[in-house]
Formats: sequence, structure tokens, C-alpha cells
Amino acid sequence: MTNHEAPAASEAPQFGPPNVRLEVQNFGPLAQASVELRPLTVFVGPSNTGKTYLSLLIYALHRMFEGFPPLPPPSILLQSIYDLPDGHQEEIKASEKRGMEMSEEMIGAMIDKWTSDEPVRLSEFPDLYRELISSINDASLLGNNLSSEVERCFDVDSKAELVNSSWKGNAGVSLSISDMNKDLWQFSMKWSDKETLVSGHIEDIIFPSDYRNSMIRPQARKLCHELLQQGQNWREIFSILFDHNFLGRRWFDTILYLPASRGGIMQSYQLIMSALVSRSTRPGLRFPEAIPTLSGGVADFIQHLILYREHARDLNKISELATALEDETLWGRISTIRSTPSSYPEFVYCPQGTKQNIRLSRASSMVSELTPVVLLMRGHLKPGDTLIIEEPEAHLHPAAQTQMAKTLAALVRAGVRVLVTTHSDWLLQEMANLVREGELRQAQGTDSEADALAPWLDPKEVGVWLFKDSEDGGGATVQEIPFDRVDGLEPEDYADVAETLYNDSAQLQNQLEAIKMQGGA
Repeated sequence: MTNHEAPAASEAPQFGPPNVRLEVQNFGPLAQASVELRPLTVFVGPSNTGKTYLSLLIYALHRMFEGFPPLPPPSILLQSIYDLPDGHQEEIKASEKRGMEMSEEMIGAMIDKWTSDEPVRLSEFPDLYRELISSINDASLLGNNLSSEVERCFDVDSKAELVNSSWKGNAGVSLSISDMNKDLWQFSMKWSDKETLVSGHIEDIIFPSDYRNSMIRPQARKLCHELLQQGQNWREIFSILFDHNFLGRRWFDTILYLPASRGGIMQSYQLIMSALVSRSTRPGLRFPEAIPTLSGGVADFIQHLILYREHARDLNKISELATALEDETLWGRISTIRSTPSSYPEFVYCPQGTKQNIRLSRASSMVSELTPVVLLMRGHLKPGDTLIIEEPEAHLHPAAQTQMAKTLAALVRAGVRVLVTTHSDWLLQEMANLVREGELRQAQGTDSEADALAPWLDPKEVGVWLFKDSEDGGGATVQEIPFDRVDGLEPEDYADVAETLYNDSAQLQNQLEAIKMQGGA
């Protein structure tokens, strides 16, 4: 990685959505994969080739790093200097020694710089502090935390179970974050059943002034100087400077995961809630010998349903997309009802032209599949968030599948990063048409802001990645399918399937005609 020259204050880079590249080796069904997360990322390919594995890994990493921001979150930055657990006495003593070597004048100057209106470069921090936060290599803390999150998301006792072939070596994950073609930070972890190795580095990046909350800069400056005068530990002071509230929430986004099993969960939602209530009372606290568990993605999805609250405010018009999906695809309304204000929500469907609410267990499978999408768009999603949907085409008529592709494109226009796994030719064909629509708009010079939620895609916003088994049986590999103005975004084997079907149809018709001709003779 390279260091970058610090531009003048007026030229300080304004962080946009960072570029995210993820590489894995020997992980689950995957022998090797390297993907770049685009505003719309699509995973295609045969079953059991690792699409869900990679999606869940992205989900785990996103939760661990609180999104993929230009700088790792405070929970990561402060681990090695502030939140050392018991048993790390040597590290604690070392950090205290570093604190003593930082003069009061040095820390005070950093407080003033960080709470000013000027851009700040990482190299402007005190040397000892910069050394601590620029190196992400604490396996005992970061490695354990990520290991726990991976094990939770995949519902395994040990991440060693996710190693593809132990005889090939360690499983490996590498995450690289860049912006404006400049490296920002990287992180990698390798593991086996015997060891976990963690490494990472933060580049000498520049923080624009608008990435420090201007509303509380004066208060933060005053508080930090007061703590400094009181002789407070330097770690306390820097923990305030890197606090979430001071950095602002636009650094950190939310990720939402809609598993492939969402339709079945919605169908049995009332049963799940009933079981939770009965088990939460004292007579119900009798546990079986083996308590079944859920993967983290499924558990988080159910938790979103249980805690669902519809926001009254308009989340940048994303809620309008939910209404459009109801009108154009569901032909009805999804509503939330509660028997009491504090009770669990129940979700019902009211078809167009009626006033009767129908439980999802009595509605079509299409309604069960799309209800979570509507709920998230209406109650949770906001610009900057990431939405992962497994097989958005499930149980949808081809026309509804194409409409779903338009909804996903409109979410991208609204600023949501979308990742989908799919087997649908209809979905891919419609996405290709939306890319062509984007090219046409560019050629015509259409104002992209005139209708910000219109369903179209810029070719650079879309990444389609093909998962396929290797010929030697050593695991699946991944390669990008570039957009072709004629062929679109389809994998080659889709055309092979269509050709096989055509040839089989022609052969059967020829055989039938031959038999009829013989009979006539």
C-alpha cells in the first residue's frame, strides 16, 4: 500500500461510498474468490458453490466493522489502547508508558486540531498514538471478536469448520477499503483449527472537517481540555475524539439480511411468537437436552420482525418504493397490527379492492416473500445502508421478477447498497435492460437528479459474479461477468440450458412427426 500526498485544505478528499474488495481462500465451498462490492452486487451460479457463504461472510464483516467506512470504527481503533481485557498487563503498562511520553502540549494541540474546521491527516496525530491505531494486528481482541461473529452468523461451534480443505492450509479473508483510487485501510485474517493470524494497516489518510460533527465540536474541545487539565488518562481523551457521536452516523451504516428462508419464517411467524412467549414464562423454562440454534442472519431477521416499528418520517423517499411495490406487484397493502401497544407485531395483507386483512399464513407465497422487503423499506432502510437479499425472485411470477429488479435498481438510486444471490434469468435480463437504460440516459444527457428514484443503473454500479465449481474438484471459484450490450449479464451456461431445451424440443417434435408420417403411410 502507498502513502498519499496531503492535498491542500481546499482539495481535501470528500469520502464517498468506499470501494470494498473482499478476497477469500479455502473458505467453505470456495477455493478462491475475489469480489468488489458495487452499489448493486449480484452473485449467480449453481447451488452449493458458495454464494450464501460469501454473502454471510460479508454480513459478518460488515457488522464487525460497523459498515465499511473510510476508517475502522472507534470500537476497533480504541481496542488496543483503551479496552484491553484482564490478563493483558504488559500491553496496559506499555500504553500507560506511551501516555506519559505524550506531553500535555502535544495532546492539547491534537484536541484543537481535531475539533477545528480544518482537514486532519493521520500523520498529524502524536507518533505513538498513530502507531497504535494504524496497525490492526491484535489477534487476541480483533481476531476473537471476528471469530465469534463468524461462528454466530454461520451457526458453527468453531470457525475451523469453515475451512474448505484442511490439507490445503488455512482459510483466509482479506478486506481492502479504498476511496478515489486511494487505499484507506486493509484487514486480513487467516485461521485453521490450531491458530488465528490477524494483520491490517491504516494508510496516512485525510479526514475532511465534515466527518467530525460540527454541532458538538465546541463541547468536545472544552470537555477534552478539562480532562487534560485534570490529569485524566490520555486514553479517555482520545476515546471522546473518536466517539461515534462525534464522528457522526454517516460514517457507519446498517446492514440488513433477508435469508432465503424468509417466506417460511413469515408463514410461521405467529407460531414462532407463540413459542417465544410460552418459553419466556417460568413454567416454560424447561430446556431440552440439546437446544436448537439459528444462524446469525436468520436470528437477526427474526429479531427485526419482533422489534419492528414503522418510522413516521420519510426516509429519503425509500418508503415510497415500498408503496410502489405494494401497488405494482403485491396488489395490496402490508400492515402491522398489535393487540396492545407493547405486544409483538402481527403482519397482515389487505388485497386491493377489499377492506379485509388476511394473515400471511393464508396469503400467497409471493406475499410472504415480499412482505419483509416492504417492511424494511418502510421501517429501516436509509441511504448508505446495505441490503442483502437471497433469491429475490423466489415464488414470483416472471413479470413480478422483472418488477423486483426495478425495485432493486431504485434502491440503488436512493443510495442503498444492494447484494443479491439469484438463479433468475428474468431478473438478470431486466437488470441488463436497466443498465442499457442508464447508458441511454447518459447518451441523451438526462439529468440524473431529475428523478432520483427512477429504475436505471450505471454500468459502473453493477457487478455480477459467477460462482462455479473448479474442474479439479478442489472447490468453487468466482469470476466477474462483464456487461455486454448485446448479451447482457447472463452466465454462459444459461444460454447452454436454453439451447439444450430447444434441441430437446426440436428432437421430440421431429420424432413425433416421423411416427405420424409412418402411421399415415
